[in-house]
Amino acid sequence: MDKKHSLAELQALPTLQQSHTDNLKKDTGKERVWLSRLTVADGMPYNHQVIVEVFSNGKWNIVDTYQAQ
Repeated sequence: MDKKHSLAELQALPTLQQSHTDNLKKDTGKERVWLSRLTVADGMPYNHQVIVEVFSNGKWNIVDTYQAQ
């Protein structure tokens, strides 16, 4: 897994895909990094949640979540 990405770094990247609540910012085929559009007001634990997924055993698995600073 790569380093934790900063909010400025993720916001500077183009959005590759949009899900219902998140923007896909990085996709290497083995790792995906999503930046949530939801906030604390929407019920999230914090603003700017980052979700990191790794592809293993034939599916995407969440391996980390954190607040981008």
